[in-house]
Amino acid sequence: MNIVVIRWLAALGALITLTTYLFFSFSAPEKPANSTRSETTINLKDISAQLIQPIPEPTLSSRELNIAKLGMQIFLDPNLSSNNRVSCESCHHIFDNGAENRQVSLGVQGLGARNSPTVFNVSHNSRFFWDGRASSLETQMDGPVHNPLEMNTNWQKITRYVASVPTYKQQFNAQLNGTINESTIKESLISFMTALDTPDSPFDLFLKGNETAISQAAINGWQQFKILGCIACHQGTNIGGNLFQKFGNLNATDKKESDLGRYNVTGLESDMGVFRVPSLRNVANTAPYFHDGRAETLEAAIVTMAYVQLGRELEPATILELKAFLNALSAPPPPVLKELIP
Repeated sequence: MNIVVIRWLAALGALITLTTYLFFSFSAPEKPANSTRSETTINLKDISAQLIQPIPEPTLSSRELNIAKLGMQIFLDPNLSSNNRVSCESCHHIFDNGAENRQVSLGVQGLGARNSPTVFNVSHNSRFFWDGRASSLETQMDGPVHNPLEMNTNWQKITRYVASVPTYKQQFNAQLNGTINESTIKESLISFMTALDTPDSPFDLFLKGNETAISQAAINGWQQFKILGCIACHQGTNIGGNLFQKFGNLNATDKKESDLGRYNVTGLESDMGVFRVPSLRNVANTAPYFHDGRAETLEAAIVTMAYVQLGRELEPATILELKAFLNALSAPPPPVLKELIP
């Protein structure tokens, strides 16, 4: 079965579970004020095991690791672009947060229109780009390669360049039967990108049974995350990345929108201002936020989302608890980098 279909079905199952949970949680009486941490932890773990799953530990064979290493070298190579200065890593910093800490990306011909999403944990997404126009990493790669603002090139030029580099030729001979073309170059890049998982965030450790992995403030934030309805869109292994939602769902945003989002893909009026829901993994490290990078801080993003998506103005204490929960989603760098870097 197609991997995208499998992930879509998983997201659907999570959504059904979520609906059931929200129905019972809103109709149930509140817990007594003297509920203990251990009682709260156990109940939350049971629920979250169905709505959000930990990032699995990556396992690569020696061949997969070698192909990923080749992919990393190509990912870091600025000679793929038309001016020999822009690599994939220029917008997706693999030694930092998998994205970049600027409002919108800078490419061959200047600034683009959107903020770059992180490449970490990308294998758990079933749609790509803010407007979701790509349903696979293979097609996603065509975007920056052909975009005149980003790399401004094509696969024929990239193939000729890669084939002209002796070290690349040697590795393609050893790992991919000596075939250098668009397909095998993409294969190497995908092998690398899908290895960039970041397991063992404090929240993942909590889900696996470590009841002291996150603070009480983070537990309270996790509870608020569900009560407020954030989890309706941010769920699954990647805590987002696979659904679409209108930005400004209940209240208008604070600026006139020039980016029409998914409408540019489908032409449907109902998709006006609709964007792919981003993953929240490592979100504390990926400021600024939203498709145009308008929110400079995590607190600002929380306030904006609560107001425009949920129609809520949050108390300062709730904002701090949600921030504590989101901080608990930050994991160590992808373990595979230690294996790939000599």
